[in-house]
Amino acid sequence: MVRLDVGRLLPRAATGLTLATGMTITAEVLWAAHRRLPVGAEVDASGVLGADRTGPPVRVVVLGDSTLTGPGLTSPDDLWVRQALSALDLDRPVELVSFAVGGSRVGDVRRRLDEALAVDAHAVILSVGSNDAIHGASARRFAADYNSLLTELLSRVQVVAVTNVGDLGNIARFPRPLRTIVRERGRTFCRIVDRVAGEHAQAVLLDVTPSNHYFRDRSLFGPDMFHPTSDGHSKWAEVAVPGLLLAFSRLEAIEPFVLGV
Repeated sequence: MVRLDVGRLLPRAATGLTLATGMTITAEVLWAAHRRLPVGAEVDASGVLGADRTGPPVRVVVLGDSTLTGPGLTSPDDLWVRQALSALDLDRPVELVSFAVGGSRVGDVRRRLDEALAVDAHAVILSVGSNDAIHGASARRFAADYNSLLTELLSRVQVVAVTNVGDLGNIARFPRPLRTIVRERGRTFCRIVDRVAGEHAQAVLLDVTPSNHYFRDRSLFGPDMFHPTSDGHSKWAEVAVPGLLLAFSRLEAIEPFVLGV
């Protein structure tokens, strides 16, 4: 779940704006942050996919925020990560072990790292950054912390597949002009993830931005007007498949298995 940090987002958002516009944004941040809406329970992505397949499972640790816990979904199978991995149709089972927690920022993920990597994983799927953008984190600090996180992960696992940040301005909960401000911050943090991932040879980018246009449809958001429905997760799954194919092909050189796609 994501909560708006009014005290930190507003000063950054209002820089260079007129007082009148700043007052409008103040009201809209407060409205978005405190509007009473249903909050859905999170689901756990952990489990074995393709249990009927032969061979030892490929173990994948999942780290990140509510993009991986799907508040409001009714089944773990609705999560984009499980949909996308199922679409790969591997000849071996995939064991997902999730340490994702809604609302997480990059610092939260780092604090869970030792516990997560105590699992003997072949690969990690990382999805974090949206909350850092929404809560007014410094872009420079986020870049340094994200690079440090990715560096540590890749020193301990073979491959890390990372999602970037989609168009946060599409989130139905945000009114205008707050939506414009959040969109720009999302783009900044998306570029950071793209750049940092590109600097690490064993990092694979799962680019979610081709799905941005779908989320202009408010029906892809759940009752909280913030988190996607199962249909929204399906859109993310579609665009994640190419990156996951690349990630698993890199594992293939170490522990061969057949890709069904």
